[in-house]
Amino acid sequence: MEVMNSNQSVFELGEYRCTSGKTIQDVRIGYETYGSLSPEKDNAILVCHYFSGNAHAAGPESDTNPLPGWWDTAIGPGKILDTDRYFIVVSNTLANLNACDGQTVTTGPASLNANTGRAYGTDFPLVTVTDFVHVQKQLLDHLGIDQLVAVAGPSGGSAQAIQWSVEFPEMVPRVIAVISPGLYMHPYAAAMMECWARPILADPDWNGGHYYEARPPIEGMTQALRLLTLTALSYDVLSEYGNAQADEARHAADSLAHEFRADAMLGEIARARAQALDANSFIYMVRAFKLYDVRNQLHKARASYLFIPVETDQVFPPHLSATAVETLRAAGLDAELFILKCNGGHLDGLTQLEKARDVLTDFLAGTV
Repeated sequence: MEVMNSNQSVFELGEYRCTSGKTIQDVRIGYETYGSLSPEKDNAILVCHYFSGNAHAAGPESDTNPLPGWWDTAIGPGKILDTDRYFIVVSNTLANLNACDGQTVTTGPASLNANTGRAYGTDFPLVTVTDFVHVQKQLLDHLGIDQLVAVAGPSGGSAQAIQWSVEFPEMVPRVIAVISPGLYMHPYAAAMMECWARPILADPDWNGGHYYEARPPIEGMTQALRLLTLTALSYDVLSEYGNAQADEARHAADSLAHEFRADAMLGEIARARAQALDANSFIYMVRAFKLYDVRNQLHKARASYLFIPVETDQVFPPHLSATAVETLRAAGLDAELFILKCNGGHLDGLTQLEKARDVLTDFLAGTV
């Protein structure tokens, strides 16, 4: 069944059995599509969103969605993922962070548990990247798509794309992995993600994940997002703020309450986002990506891989992609590396992909 909510179509797949064996009832996942599916249904590219992203990957601000698409620089007519040629499908994951923003359709901890009449909270089953992929597969079945041109995604989206290549190898000839963790979540990156989540767990308002009928853990979420935002930026970005005071009349040497400009910027971004994201879903996504590891499944893969890290990325530095390429080649698979030379850090994987246009165009055409 397909219904509309805001600017997203909604796929209702009913009961879903997780990789853990636990089941989730009444699963609803929002998705967006761009371009037209060919009569042969052979021009589809699946795009997977990053950790805090959603299905709104392209398009300008509108009355129905106040934010531009997060990969609008890459998806559209004449762009890298050319919607005059390709049919782009983007879906929300289970436990999507944006569950409470009024735009994002997803089933997760914030959803109503039909057995209790209340939000699941932490009674919701833990989910994995494999679960995200299996739900996406059911969506593509619903759309009548049994073959893809490629699966692509940045950051956590690249983990999903790589997982696709070992779960459904017959459907995936190409994987585009941008700002990727590689083939597994390195312990350092996993520990960093856990540090993002810890302020939420330490907030008394989290209440073991059962806060939906009370006060959400806004302070914990704010501090979690402060850490996440900092790691997604580079030294060069923060250097633009220098050691300036947030308020020249309130010098940081005079009081602990007086902020530096860079700290104030991070706090402002974090506070704004904390109002729109669901704390439990944040924690669930951290766990899902910490469990990501496809190294023992590479014998199933048939795809060619293109890894595109950012030179100044401090979340998933380029050496993680380089290691993945070496491992894939050692397994007898085709894999290439193209490093984006830009100074903005992790987020440049969303905004600077145009710098990789030629290599991406050749990769999609099968010439590299």
